[in-house]
Amino acid sequence: MMSFFMALFVLIMQFLWKFIEDIIGKGVGALVIMEMFFYKSVSLFPLALPIAVLLASVMVMGNLAERYELSSFKSAGVPLTRILAPLLGLSTVIGLFSFYCSNTIIPIANLKYQSRLYDIRNQKPTLSIEPGVFNEDFHGYSIRVGKKHKDKETIEDIMVYDDSQRSKGRLNVVTAQKGKMYVSQDDGAFVMTLYDGYQYAEADGQGRPNAKPFMISHFNEWTRRFDLGEFDLDRTEEEQFKSHHTMKSARQIASEIDTMNEQIAIARASNHTPYVLLSDSLSKSTPINDGIERDTSEVTILERGLKGSRVVIENSKAVSRYTQMKAFLDSMDVSMATSVMQVLPASLQREFKGQMNSKISIAKSTIDRTDRTIQRLELNKRKHTYELHWKFSLAAACIVMLFIGGPMGTIVRKGGFGYPLLVSIFFFTFFLMSNISSKKLNDAQKLPPVLAAWLPVILLCVISAILTYKALQDSKIMDMDRFKAMFGKWRSALKLKSA
Repeated sequence: MMSFFMALFVLIMQFLWKFIEDIIGKGVGALVIMEMFFYKSVSLFPLALPIAVLLASVMVMGNLAERYELSSFKSAGVPLTRILAPLLGLSTVIGLFSFYCSNTIIPIANLKYQSRLYDIRNQKPTLSIEPGVFNEDFHGYSIRVGKKHKDKETIEDIMVYDDSQRSKGRLNVVTAQKGKMYVSQDDGAFVMTLYDGYQYAEADGQGRPNAKPFMISHFNEWTRRFDLGEFDLDRTEEEQFKSHHTMKSARQIASEIDTMNEQIAIARASNHTPYVLLSDSLSKSTPINDGIERDTSEVTILERGLKGSRVVIENSKAVSRYTQMKAFLDSMDVSMATSVMQVLPASLQREFKGQMNSKISIAKSTIDRTDRTIQRLELNKRKHTYELHWKFSLAAACIVMLFIGGPMGTIVRKGGFGYPLLVSIFFFTFFLMSNISSKKLNDAQKLPPVLAAWLPVILLCVISAILTYKALQDSKIMDMDRFKAMFGKWRSALKLKSA
């Protein structure tokens, strides 16, 4: 348990370091921050459990090796695999618990955490009126205070800009040499009272374009109440975050992936429609006017040309890939119809060519729009697939970490929080960096989502296989004597060559 809480503490500190600027200075209550930290801690359980298994296994096996209890087991004929068997059972239980957290608890915790973080990020900073600085926290007003007394209420050299008339180009400023500011105990409003001051305002010209009346008025006391409700934390509806892939269980993600596959198939199939509509419109949009002399040979050429256009366009339905269809449209022009239109009057040529260009332009824009839809669905599908397999890979990492920590404990032969903690930090950093890198590669569409989710575990499996083999053979990870001997031979050979 201690190793688990240590790993959880490190992960929470990483989160705090990343989002500290979004939290401080917002005047958010301690209970809200504690609530957000609690939900974030719960969401980090699956990531902290493999680290806890690693640290605990290094400490346990290191203690056994340091006290020569492991040597006694081996002398009695008990192999290392049998010693690790109970730990393997416990790691399997921890892995199942990790998947349960990822599948059941984490979606709820992520939903609560993201909504709280969103509210805090969009929360206005606490009201802080500093001397000599214009404060624009209140909507429609800019306030400058020249000096604040120690009682935090008495102020001097005050200037208040009313920005509500700025859009109309009118000035409205209130100045005073002395005043007070405080929070009302009745309704919690921020009250600013100014004494012996002036108000400068530009009035309405009342329909006279060149008239610019300016009003200066003196007052003995001027009071303005500001509502502090806009500084309160607004709770966002959690429903708007539920569509995110981190807020769903494995069953929901699998169902969402099936839905996206259907949407992608429908979007790709819809790319055939512009060609069919275009071919139909081409065959019907250019009738021969009765007033034109119908030369049989010319009409035959025209009908053959239209029929050929229809065949070429309808043949595009056989193209299975979207890129091939789009390339066909990009390369298509009206050159086929050019020779046909030579038999028509100039007015009909312009009409026919305009209709052709219009239909092709519509088809291109439709396919471009469908292309963007498919790309968005494909990226969303990648993220959902990665999230689905990541839930299983974190559970498997709990088992793999045992076969890293156990052999490392037998090799370093140290217990406690010294060497085990150092070893755990190294592999924890490697595991965390590989997770971040694989996730970024998946988002950049450089790796398949399944491989990206399982890549950290695959790398850990390779390391665990090497360490387990070394531990079973009772051999060192790196034989320094062997390296020294090789280095000595290499240095002697260099001396002989130079001589």
